[in-house]
Amino acid sequence: MDSTSINWPVVVNLVLSLTILVLGVKRYAQSGVRAFVFIGIGFLMFAISHLFALMHWDADLKTILAFIRVAGYVSVIIGLVM
Repeated sequence: MDSTSINWPVVVNLVLSLTILVLGVKRYAQSGVRAFVFIGIGFLMFAISHLFALMHWDADLKTILAFIRVAGYVSVIIGLVM
């Protein structure tokens, strides 16, 4: 894949991650349940990693992106066990 082509699976993942973030924040505002915020923050972390992939920064920032993704998973897990 050359640098000018769009990686559609990553674009779809970015859009879905941002959608879940918005829904999490919206549900938190409606209910006050903090679990929705943690899940939203987790998907924000995933969205950041997808954005970096679209900008072709993922090769240079592998270690940082690994920590971002792990933080996303931990945030979602915290939200699910609350």
